[in-house]
Amino acid sequence: MQQPLIFTERRLLPRLIDIVLTLAAWVGFLWLIYHGMVKPIIAHPDMGPHPVVSTLNTLALYLLIAVLYGGALIIWARYNQYRFRHERRTRRSGLESEELAESFAITPELVAELNKARVLTVHHNENGSIKSVVIHHINTQTPA
Repeated sequence: MQQPLIFTERRLLPRLIDIVLTLAAWVGFLWLIYHGMVKPIIAHPDMGPHPVVSTLNTLALYLLIAVLYGGALIIWARYNQYRFRHERRTRRSGLESEELAESFAITPELVAELNKARVLTVHHNENGSIKSVVIHHINTQTPA
């Protein structure tokens, strides 16, 4: 698919929120590493490798859990590929333009225009019926 069906606008505020949350997560991670490994080693240099070994054991446990979850996810995906390798459903016949126009309470000419459009905006009223349609004409030629 060359063009997405739904365009998501990425404004500045959601991007800033993503950046702030990512930075907060990294700061939290570094704080945990500092208080779990570095601070005990600095406070008790004669303690030996206990803080490092304890942290490595915890990380190994997390890695094992991640591998088990990943394996379960891969097994589930393979099972679904095997299960749905054949399409068992039959495709319903498409609506004719007149039937589609009748179901949406619009004219058949508008249905023909909508079928030609690549990008359009549909406005609905309070009842969910189509109030207006704005057809956006875009340049489909790519620059050389």
